[in-house]
Amino acid sequence: MIHAENGDVIYLEQLKNPMESDATEKAVSKKCEEQLSSINANSCSSYNDANRSIEMAQEDNNLCWNNLPSIILQEIFSYLPYNCRLRASQVCKNWRYALFHPHFWKKITFVLKDEDSVSWTKCLANNFELSVQEVTIICDISNYCAKETLALLKKLRYNRQLRKLFLEPINSTFEYEDGTKCTKALVSSLITIIKKSNRLEALSLGCIEDLIGSARQIVIHLRNYQAKHLTTLALASVKDDPDDFNIFNASYGHLFDSFARLSILTLDYEFLTNSLLKALDSGTMERLVIHVHGWHYQFSDTTDGSWQSFVQKNPKCELRLNLLHSYVGIEKLDTNILRPSMPLTHLKVLFCEKFNIRVLHRLSRWYSLTLKSLIWIDSVQPSAKNIPATYDPNDPHSPDPLVLVAWKCTKLVEIVFIGHRYHQENLLAIARLRGNTLKSLVFAQRFIATDVESWHKSETITHEIKEIMGNQWKPLSDEDLPAVVKNPFEGDSREVIMPLVLQDQK
Repeated sequence: MIHAENGDVIYLEQLKNPMESDATEKAVSKKCEEQLSSINANSCSSYNDANRSIEMAQEDNNLCWNNLPSIILQEIFSYLPYNCRLRASQVCKNWRYALFHPHFWKKITFVLKDEDSVSWTKCLANNFELSVQEVTIICDISNYCAKETLALLKKLRYNRQLRKLFLEPINSTFEYEDGTKCTKALVSSLITIIKKSNRLEALSLGCIEDLIGSARQIVIHLRNYQAKHLTTLALASVKDDPDDFNIFNASYGHLFDSFARLSILTLDYEFLTNSLLKALDSGTMERLVIHVHGWHYQFSDTTDGSWQSFVQKNPKCELRLNLLHSYVGIEKLDTNILRPSMPLTHLKVLFCEKFNIRVLHRLSRWYSLTLKSLIWIDSVQPSAKNIPATYDPNDPHSPDPLVLVAWKCTKLVEIVFIGHRYHQENLLAIARLRGNTLKSLVFAQRFIATDVESWHKSETITHEIKEIMGNQWKPLSDEDLPAVVKNPFEGDSREVIMPLVLQDQK
């Protein structure tokens, strides 16, 4: 387990289990379900019965803590954080009723993964479908949850109070259990929600690839009904085939000029054009996330001048580039994709199967004042050599480019480098350069190479890194690594990719 000096767990849990980062919230939801099940079968839909019970107790002059009027209980609960309300609800039956007042369920995370979670979801949806304001749907689509997700969205279609809707699947495809697509039904429900909500502020399509073909239709409806309210829009996808794209998709960049409050936007690279950057002129942009899959010579690559204008209009905006299975894009990244004036703060290179040393040189030269995070994860290739990836045979005496990134990029707080060999001495150099400003330094033991002559010297280097990063720091062991990292033919890379990219949408 990798810890930073401040004790934060960095990425390891997400790498091992894509749903682990939500474990606390799921545990709380499960406990709520247990509380709710302890009430009679009609308790979920009979909050008024609790009021009547309290009134009867008051008529009997049985004044005690378990017979407080509901309005007083609600007031008391309103001052408590969520976990404290949960514990307080164990006092008695009436206090459990108070826990499930709609006022305390404005934000709900629905987890669809098994029969128990689906049952709990249905119970919550039946009671709060018209009152919940922020919804996150975490769905294991590999089972039968596409059907349950659509059923849940159908319940939410006429909720005029709904302000935020986030889809968070563990996979990037959306289909029924028998393999048939259900994209049309999904788009229909989303459009109804867009039309009916009085104030929709955030919408995430959860990187579902099948929705990309309907992105234009969704944007048009958002423009017609929610242009004054929308602040977050996540349209980027995770594709099974990186070369499955339409080079003519970029024809609707101008539609974004109506979103006056848009601050977070995620898109696939084929939609990134000069006209899009020009349309995003509201000055409210704080995060632009671009997913690069394939690359085609007919793509309308953006110009540096367009990025200069974009930054002038949106000086607080961060650019996050995510390369996903981008076998061609990784080769074109330094020449055709990156531009000097990009406000690049986060770069993720995930399972592109190649290392481009020129990219690191671009990072240290162009983004020394902006780059905050660098995550580079690949599977071990069968023909991989023992030479460290950052070694340049054409200039063997040149400084290590990753060390240069750590040195020159003054805002860098995170480096994750897995799947390529790296010198232990250079790892120590990074720790020395960044010191306690580096909150996350994640490498795997199997990829660390050393030139030192003895085991003792290697241990001395590890000890010094721990003194800098914190005593709990250590390289990832083989047991900590996802199977797909150790062998590209085992496991599913999307289990690593999805949690890393979904966190960009909030």
